[in-house]
Amino acid sequence: MRRILFVKLGHFSYTNDEVMAQLGKNFPGHDLIVADVKDIVKRDYFTLGYNVLAEVATFGPSVLKNRGDLHAFFFRTPFMFRRLNEMLVEKYAALAPELDFVIQTQGLFNARIPGAPFFIYTDYTFLSNLDFPGHDRRQFRSEKAMRYEADLYRSADAIAVTGSHVERTLVRQYGCDPARVRTVHIGANIVVRPVSTELSRYAAKHVVFVGVEWERKGGPALVEGFRRAQQAHPDARLTIVGCSPDVSGPGITVAGLVPRAQMPPFFEAASVFCTPSLIEPLGIAAVEASLYRLPVVATQIDGFMETVVDGETGLLVPVNDPDAIASALGRLFADPDLARRMGAAGFERNHDRFNWDEVGKRLRAMAEGIAPRLRQAA
Repeated sequence: MRRILFVKLGHFSYTNDEVMAQLGKNFPGHDLIVADVKDIVKRDYFTLGYNVLAEVATFGPSVLKNRGDLHAFFFRTPFMFRRLNEMLVEKYAALAPELDFVIQTQGLFNARIPGAPFFIYTDYTFLSNLDFPGHDRRQFRSEKAMRYEADLYRSADAIAVTGSHVERTLVRQYGCDPARVRTVHIGANIVVRPVSTELSRYAAKHVVFVGVEWERKGGPALVEGFRRAQQAHPDARLTIVGCSPDVSGPGITVAGLVPRAQMPPFFEAASVFCTPSLIEPLGIAAVEASLYRLPVVATQIDGFMETVVDGETGLLVPVNDPDAIASALGRLFADPDLARRMGAAGFERNHDRFNWDEVGKRLRAMAEGIAPRLRQAA
């Protein structure tokens, strides 16, 4: 029996679903075992209860103020990191002789199974947060959690990352062997279909924002910047997709959470994409927007510098700067041909680089480098 163990945490913005599909496509003849650590831990009430106490003790009672923080820090305690590895080893250790490799997404747990090659695919590290001015200092309160994460990366047989800035962090700040780390990028998580490139589309001055986390994605600064740009362009419109902030005003529409199958019409109807995040590992929505031939207005942070070429495929602005956002939007509103050219350039740059089929081939090549049985079968 040839098997692969894929360990994940939830959907990871649909990325886990796409990774699972690529594993099935690129490793035919293998039995793909999928383990979601959320499902594993939710059946253990002692672990759940104890970890909530550990979470508060480690990161402070402020994590109880909202569900978002409670969830975000739940999988960052040293206790949970150790416990999940114990549970995974207990459940899957007997399969080690049949596993060509184990692959996990993200670095919030350790899915290494003794005797099986071990592979990580991630879009961030804890230390990557230091590159973002708006990072949450609570994440760094546990030296033990940071040490566990560092040991995880340094002991992995291979690490695939979505962006080169994460690759640099792993090599420079974690001391990982450069030969074991490779940027493979990520693919669009929505269906991409042909779209209008008529000048009238870009002259419509219709901005679309896409993001679930309104504050982290820079929503308040966007609204303020949009309103300032609207003073010179009163026919401009803004559609907010993915969340439901308490925002209203002329030309502003809040669409709320939208299933990914229903996302294409929002990109097709837009003239400009703008999500000026404070923190962004990669910004897959910006990639998706570029594949719908939209110019992108985003912030000057590493995640967007991977996906947006300032002045060529979009405009990058300082973090939390409504005036700069207003200026960028106003420039594109006033010059729809520039918006069209940037949208075309973004499509040409990103449609192969950020493509799941290409990512799947890169993951296959990395797996062959660490899994002897794959090399023998090739």
